[in-house]
Amino acid sequence: MRQSFSYALLITWVLISVSCKTYFVQESYETKNISVSEDAGVLDSSIVNLYLPYKQLLEKDMNRVISFSNEEMVKNKPESNLTNFLADLLLEQGGIEAKNQGLDVVPVVSFFNYGGIRSTLPKGNITVGNIYEIMPFENEMVYVVINGSKMQEFLDYVAEKGGDSLGGARFKIKDNKAANATINGEVIKADKSYCVVTNDYVAAGGDGLNAFQNPEQLINSGAKIRDVLIAYLEQKQKDNETILVKPDGRISYE
Repeated sequence: MRQSFSYALLITWVLISVSCKTYFVQESYETKNISVSEDAGVLDSSIVNLYLPYKQLLEKDMNRVISFSNEEMVKNKPESNLTNFLADLLLEQGGIEAKNQGLDVVPVVSFFNYGGIRSTLPKGNITVGNIYEIMPFENEMVYVVINGSKMQEFLDYVAEKGGDSLGGARFKIKDNKAANATINGEVIKADKSYCVVTNDYVAAGGDGLNAFQNPEQLINSGAKIRDVLIAYLEQKQKDNETILVKPDGRISYE
């Protein structure tokens, strides 16, 4: 921290210097040794003292226990306890958020890209810090409304990748396609509209996902997915509920 602030002061001094209108030409050089006083660190120490209480508050919040899991949750393909947990949570909370905001959408499918899941959830206590580790990005929850043809294209995308974090839909992977796909137990209809709750990264075409481009509707909830996850787990703890999720065959190989 001391070094980083020193660099900041140095950069500030350089920027001020080069912005002056008067310029000088160096004609000679003279060098000498300069002793460093113990007082040289006073400025850094004052800044650190100002920053330290905020650092301690942040560390305290990161260590705050917000839930309990009966087993370690690890991502895997075609499905896993962690990918299913995140997808189901996103689908449930996406519906609640849409209702609370008075949005004219009801999500029936949820999707969180596999690459965006950066860690695991431990067995036992789950802290705020664990959630930041698993979701370090500032992704927001969005609603994408697409027709059945694009929905099939989307599920084929998931199948080609060998599975992902998917909720609300079920299918079997056959020849890298989503075979016998259903949503809430019903066969997909090409001309029917379906709402997917996901993050703004993939909604914008991230990870090569094109099925969400030019949708019938695109609504940004403004809610950070990480904050939604933390609030969900906090509520579970208040209700004395532990986390227990198992693979259920939603994505499997034929």
